[in-house]
Amino acid sequence: MQKLLQWRVVSLWLAFVLINLSIPISSYGANITTNLYTDVEKSVYQIRVINKQTGKKITIGSGFVVGREDIVATNYHVVSSYVNDINNYTLDYLSKSGKTGELTLLDLDIVHDLAVLKASQPLGKPLGLGKVPRKGANLYSIGNPLDLGLSIVEGTNNGVLEYSTDQNILFSGSLNAGMSGGPTLDEQGLVVGINVATSGNEISFLVAARHLGVILDRLKLRNYTPVQDLNTYISQQLIENMRSYLQELLKSKQDNQWNYTHIGQLKVPTEMNSTVRCWDGSESKENGSLLVNYFTQCSNERSIFLKEGMDVGQFQYQYDWFEGNGLWSTHFYRLYEGKNGVEALNNKLTTKDVTAFQCFTNFVKIADRPFKVSICRRNYLNYEGLSDVVVNGVLVGEKTQGFIFNLDMVGTEFDYSLKVVEALIGAFEWKK
Repeated sequence: MQKLLQWRVVSLWLAFVLINLSIPISSYGANITTNLYTDVEKSVYQIRVINKQTGKKITIGSGFVVGREDIVATNYHVVSSYVNDINNYTLDYLSKSGKTGELTLLDLDIVHDLAVLKASQPLGKPLGLGKVPRKGANLYSIGNPLDLGLSIVEGTNNGVLEYSTDQNILFSGSLNAGMSGGPTLDEQGLVVGINVATSGNEISFLVAARHLGVILDRLKLRNYTPVQDLNTYISQQLIENMRSYLQELLKSKQDNQWNYTHIGQLKVPTEMNSTVRCWDGSESKENGSLLVNYFTQCSNERSIFLKEGMDVGQFQYQYDWFEGNGLWSTHFYRLYEGKNGVEALNNKLTTKDVTAFQCFTNFVKIADRPFKVSICRRNYLNYEGLSDVVVNGVLVGEKTQGFIFNLDMVGTEFDYSLKVVEALIGAFEWKK
């Protein structure tokens, strides 16, 4: 009797296993997707920037209820047109059922492309925030792609981009225009990231939810009152962030972590830290050029969106070594002088955005060699304390060889940027 009972238990266990094995994995994934969509669809909205004159939308994105029933999170770039022209635009939401209402901007994080808005009435159940799951975990992005209605996209977490200063999450999934600002969920329905950008071919990026948590904590401390002077607030965030970034570069030098290379007769810094990548574009002497150019360019993977045509945060420097391929010194200098020029990285800005460049030029010794150095600066008109800085240095006095370096810092604090200039050129060494 006991053996018969044991056999029945074993048979039931085997039947249970076989039944579960017969359920396709795709069905399991589909169930998760369906359940998540059902759970959160009433908490995700289309966010719109509306022209006051026409009442029509000029920009759409997505947003979701978080923290409180009347609080909505989205991307800064979704609402940037409103932020930069409050007199002509308003913000509103559109629900899946067609319900609309006005929104008020409470706070933003310009560096991480986030904004938090407030509605005049409850909009739904607030979504909870979670941590980034293990690499390879399934993620589910929700938003309003191309004004086609609420959609969910399944993808994979490919980890945090450690080499990038913003440390976004790499998401293998097809985000589309209009999904910006929507939530990306883990399998438990927690928001682990906010949709922010795509490069196509299922390469997309998410802002880690922890950055949104910082804004929500900040809002609680001031009882959800809105920021008043937005331009000053944005300037402070950008200046503090760039100063912190430049401090990291200087600390890397102090810790002897800068990489170096030889270009012509000079030893120069290349990768200052993990956020900087360098590329070579040198010519070969065998190509027959009269002026042979050895070229290296280094830049960070960084761009902070302010408004259309205005990105800041870039840091780039490049070195050009020139050799005359059998040239007389006078002919060499004629060609060499034609290679020198100063051009800002962000050259689309107009007199409505920035002042004209002011340049200061002097002859100084670098690596025990004479250089003509120009430091140029222009200021942002609407963002006090924010500047673009361009540095140009030209080796002089050599007969058939030359060296030009350029350094560009976009959206920085002028005085602090000079510390980086000093550290960079102070690290040059002439090969003896």
